[in-house]
Amino acid sequence: MPAMQSKQWCRNDSFTMVVFSFALFSSTAFADAQDGLSDEVVTLNQLATDISQPTAIKAPQGNIGQYRTPDSRNDGLLTADMHGMGIDTQRINQLRQDITAGNYGQIDSLLIHHKGKLVSEDYWHDGGIDKPHFMFSITKNMLSNAIGKAIELGYIDSVNDPAIKYLSNIDRKQLAAGSEFITLHDLLSMQSGISISNNHAAHQASITVDNHAALYLTLSDNVVPGQRFKYQGADTDILNHVLFNTTGKDLAAFTEEYFFTPMAIDNAYWEESACGLTKASSGLHMTSRDMLKFGMLVLGEGQFNGKPLLTKGWLDTATTPKTRNGNYGYFWWTQNFRLNGKEINTISARGARGQFIFVNPELDLIVAVTSSNTGQQRRVPLQFVPEYILPAIPPAKESRDDDKYFSTG
Repeated sequence: MPAMQSKQWCRNDSFTMVVFSFALFSSTAFADAQDGLSDEVVTLNQLATDISQPTAIKAPQGNIGQYRTPDSRNDGLLTADMHGMGIDTQRINQLRQDITAGNYGQIDSLLIHHKGKLVSEDYWHDGGIDKPHFMFSITKNMLSNAIGKAIELGYIDSVNDPAIKYLSNIDRKQLAAGSEFITLHDLLSMQSGISISNNHAAHQASITVDNHAALYLTLSDNVVPGQRFKYQGADTDILNHVLFNTTGKDLAAFTEEYFFTPMAIDNAYWEESACGLTKASSGLHMTSRDMLKFGMLVLGEGQFNGKPLLTKGWLDTATTPKTRNGNYGYFWWTQNFRLNGKEINTISARGARGQFIFVNPELDLIVAVTSSNTGQQRRVPLQFVPEYILPAIPPAKESRDDDKYFSTG
């Protein structure tokens, strides 16, 4: 299996000179950040040359063509003809045509996985079956999985532990007031209370693996953890160092060993953070098919194709809301969509520019979407999934299991 493309540790004698500009966001920008779909917001993690930018918007490529059963590729995914699954194919095909016509901006891929089978797979624009797409904040869900696995393996004791228990080179006398009380739970749920305001504008620092986490905890204003949800990269950066300090592996290496290898994922790569560790807030590039596999892990309650990779207890915890706004767990989002007169809960991983992994246990459904949209169009999957896809899917118990439609993968 090809090695994952990522540096696995930082040299302590190297550093990156970074100029930080801490600007206050407008109320609109702050609101956008709270749904997980805004562009990457960084404070102490800005590279001199940041490659976390989308490609140019491309024109629609014409008619998508007739539906065809997804190819079987021996990649851990079963495939099936959606016509044999009791699915309302007219709705799905209408959505495919609307996307092709550009009605939803630049959607790069749409994959639908129902009752254990990939039943619909389309690519447009910058999408491609073998092309890793920038995941933006879906990277955070990989970190959630990694922290859960590290707890299972005994590297970390509890999410209720203070973060500084697992951080090195911390001078407690220099800590911002209250930061010593930030727990792993606070970081996982974006409730650390860290706030680096603009009175640190033009602050220069030499970031290394040894001081990166400490800078957040010393440059922050006074901290009151666990009180307010604030979607920011600081919380993931600190957790990234917790993972590295406890396991000796950064997020890329740890994820490859415990998730990517057993899930047959070998076409992904990661960007680096300012200190050289994997960029845990938004550094992953992955194919759309591999996105589905992490939805399968959630539906499988920690198992992927019968392999136990995470505990059910961790996934239950991670996908249960922890915040006062009621829809954010441990880097996983939840949302109720109305279907046939009732609310059905949908779990999702989300990234800027409209990257989504939707998981609906009631319908045994996973939907992967990649896009390169900006502005309000980055939210369009939240529109077309409940409008077209959910009504097209029969309840899992009513789906047909006719083997003639299935292919093995």
